[in-house]
Amino acid sequence: MFTTGSKLFFGATALSLVGTIVFAASNGGPTGIMGTVGLLSLTAVFGFLAGINYFNRDGNVSGMQQGAQHTATAAAAPVGRSMWPMVAAVGVAGLAIGAVSKPVIFQVALIVVLAATVEWMVQGWSERASADMSYNAGIRKRILHPLEFPILGAIALALVVYPFSRILLSASKDVGMIVFLMLGAFILMGGFLFASKRNISKSTIAGVCGIAAVALLGAGVASAMQGQRTIEEHPTTESDPAICLEAGVDSHIDDHASQDVSAKSGVVANVYLQADGDLVAFINGYDNQEFHEIPVPRSALVAVIFHNESGQPHRLTGRLGTFGTAKEVIKCTTAVNPGKQAYLKIKIPKSSAASTTPLVLQVAGRDDAAVDIVVP
Repeated sequence: MFTTGSKLFFGATALSLVGTIVFAASNGGPTGIMGTVGLLSLTAVFGFLAGINYFNRDGNVSGMQQGAQHTATAAAAPVGRSMWPMVAAVGVAGLAIGAVSKPVIFQVALIVVLAATVEWMVQGWSERASADMSYNAGIRKRILHPLEFPILGAIALALVVYPFSRILLSASKDVGMIVFLMLGAFILMGGFLFASKRNISKSTIAGVCGIAAVALLGAGVASAMQGQRTIEEHPTTESDPAICLEAGVDSHIDDHASQDVSAKSGVVANVYLQADGDLVAFINGYDNQEFHEIPVPRSALVAVIFHNESGQPHRLTGRLGTFGTAKEVIKCTTAVNPGKQAYLKIKIPKSSAASTTPLVLQVAGRDDAAVDIVVP
């Protein structure tokens, strides 16, 4: 026997289906296809609602059922208010916007939709867990608080760090230092005032923190719209490979460069520039044996450590071959002071035979100090 609600929905389903057939038969082209898809979607929605109504029988309870006044759905306490449907709606709107704009908007919106779905489901389940509302609220807290507090803390931290970074990047280096000190002093002063007033209300603390957060966020947005200051790129041996073939020290590249190497993986050899000017290699696995050539696996990212035992600063230059019409690949370390060391990563995609120029490690400005590279 069909209930009243299911009859209405089944009738709406039938009318929608008839309308879909009539519209599809009388309209063609892209407009007809789009309209037909829309009417079919409406038909499916009405059919789904009709099925739910029929399954639940409109929530009707038989008068002969024992204890129906306590067990019926209508006798249950109403579900409390929830903000999660609104949050989920905002997330769905963000999905539509992100699908036609930036992927990051789509990803954030997807996270919002998933979080709102989980929160909404747990809230709906916990409110019907028992007849004791305080017990139900405790269940929800035990389930979701271990997830909510770390996530909300991370979001709050991001809302503080991001605007703060925009402010510092928009200001000059000297002004940024002053702003950093002033904001740190304000935060310290606020913490001291809160700690000294033991009887201050929570609403006052929340209000002050909220005003400060809004002010910081507004300043961060204004600074982001203004744009960040110009930061000059520090030259390196990668950005200026011509320096690799020159002897001596470059003040812009080599000043303040690291002169020590910590433990590194993938090191195939240690290359030493000895006091007599000879360049030798000690290959890992061969104890105390000097070599003037080192094998390097093809297309593998490996490294050598350069040790300068001479009396002057020198840099180790890797001439890594010329393949086809491309330019010769040259990489080097910064200038290494006497008694210090540096790290050089190399990767050679083809064998030594495919290169039109020699593959060697040499000291810049001294062609006689060299170690050959062999790539099988």
